[in-house]
Amino acid sequence: MPLSADCPCGRSQLFTFESNDKIVVDRKTFDRVFLLVRRSVDELANTRHREIFLECLDTCLTESKFLDDARCFQASLLLDAYYEYVPASLALLNDKLEEAFKLMQAVEHD
Repeated sequence: MPLSADCPCGRSQLFTFESNDKIVVDRKTFDRVFLLVRRSVDELANTRHREIFLECLDTCLTESKFLDDARCFQASLLLDAYYEYVPASLALLNDKLEEAFKLMQAVEHD
């Protein structure tokens, strides 16, 4: 490092600046937040795939003229099963993200 007359120890202050833009988080909190966010991303992707399936199935059922009553009933049961899953999945996703948000809020920072 270059010497500087401004620094009593002979090192330039320009090169020894320590940033105050860091936040220190304990490993347990970081691991929990990371796990919640990772699971939330997975859950959101799974939910989105199911939502696409639901939209396609709904369109197929409403526009199809070739399904008999038995096939229509089976398809509507499948549709109902998926409709039960998606809202519950989104509620669980909401809980995970709220927990992650609270953990991040609890981190002390300026």
